[in-house]
Amino acid sequence: MRGIDARARGQILFALMLSTGLAALDTTIVSTALPTIVSDLGGFSVFAWVFSLYLLTQTATIPIYGKLADILGRKPTILVGIVLFLTGSVLSGTSQSMTALIAFRGIQGLGAGGVLPIAMTIVGDLYTLEERGKIQGLLSSVWAIAAVLGPTLGGVLVAVSWRLIFYVNVPIAIVAMIFLVSKLRESVPKGKAAIDIPGSVLLAASVSALLLGILQGAAWGWSSAATLSLLIGAGATMAVFVAWEMRAPSPMLPIRMLTIPIIGIGDLATLLAGGIVMGLSGYIPTFVQGVLGQPAIIAGLVLATMSIGWPLASSMSVKVLLRFGTRPTTIFGAALVAAGTGAILSITPTTGVWTIAAMSFITGAGMGLVTTSVLVLIQEAVPWATRGAATGSNMFARMLGSSIFVGVMGAVLDAGLAARLKGPSSAVIDTLLGAGRTHLSSAALQGAVLALAGSLHEVYLTAFVLAAALIAITFLLPSRESILAGREHEEPAATTRPIEENP
Repeated sequence: MRGIDARARGQILFALMLSTGLAALDTTIVSTALPTIVSDLGGFSVFAWVFSLYLLTQTATIPIYGKLADILGRKPTILVGIVLFLTGSVLSGTSQSMTALIAFRGIQGLGAGGVLPIAMTIVGDLYTLEERGKIQGLLSSVWAIAAVLGPTLGGVLVAVSWRLIFYVNVPIAIVAMIFLVSKLRESVPKGKAAIDIPGSVLLAASVSALLLGILQGAAWGWSSAATLSLLIGAGATMAVFVAWEMRAPSPMLPIRMLTIPIIGIGDLATLLAGGIVMGLSGYIPTFVQGVLGQPAIIAGLVLATMSIGWPLASSMSVKVLLRFGTRPTTIFGAALVAAGTGAILSITPTTGVWTIAAMSFITGAGMGLVTTSVLVLIQEAVPWATRGAATGSNMFARMLGSSIFVGVMGAVLDAGLAARLKGPSSAVIDTLLGAGRTHLSSAALQGAVLALAGSLHEVYLTAFVLAAALIAITFLLPSRESILAGREHEEPAATTRPIEENP
């Protein structure tokens, strides 16, 4: 690491935490305000796209930002992401229709795709392997804070105006940019290759088609012409993308890089982890509210324990990894994930909320050990010139796993409810999650609760199967020694971090 003092690093880290906080807080705060937004703007039939388009644009652009960070440098890339996120936030606050809000949320997603992976990449540049686990834990803690603070802050701001939930991003973004502009200095190696525009377009098109097909599959029907066309088109476009990247002079996502065991296997493990997180974060609150009849704030607090366990384990992950090795650390983390999801399989309508919270905490701790260990090893396995792309591929894998299993677990839930009830499953969930449950007879309420509980059990079973697969994948991860040995042929300059000391 080229000389940079502790004070400057601390200020840069503060800016990265603020930047991460933009995306983390946005997720929870918008959920809280959405009923009010719908009542003001209308458009209930398309309100799901407030989240879906954000997710789609964020996921599709993560690998592109990772490559840009290697070509143009981390600083301009993350600043572009923050500016886009800020622009989308301001425009969202001015929305006069649901269509406009959805479009502006898409701009926010374009920005978020450049904030999260590049923040992680900068950490990889600034800190040594021994330091990185603690720092990644600090960044992960931002999500825990947002999980607790978001619903409360959202409720306060909505009481004044729902538009404030977007405007609150303005001061946070400005402070983050001031610190990054003034404190982060980097020397980007000259002679970098040109941007791979064809590869970027092909990947964005493939991912967009895949996510659109998954997100709309339940609404259109999984066997409908529209859904099948999108999924087939996504596969065909991905095949063209891979063929192009194999011969591109400066590939946007170097396929050869994915053949490095820690990256290829690590990304697969992270994809599974993303799917598990989606299954739990999306459907544990549904159980707490719909089956146990608890208010939304209790459901949020139960889920927040997973967000608390994650950074706590992340902060200790590298120490554990250095002492016990890659496989023991990640296998133990995956075993914790399996233990947590396995325990969640046992919950019933009589299970206490804090028992479920404890299960979520265990799962979160396992996630922290697995995902952080994999990420820091991926960053250790590659030089500066490809660290952005490697980090981006890992973040992309997590988001892709989350996106894919949104559709998979939603389909599992719908199928379970359809087998147990007559009528649209969405109507049952809406009734149990809203005030309508108080108008049901005891028999009708009990039948609906049992149907939802049984269907959610099948969703949790899906998450447990993914956790079992995660354990198997972690056995394939290489040791840290073999990862470092793979870099012995590199020139010393390849391992330097081109971060300059502030004047």
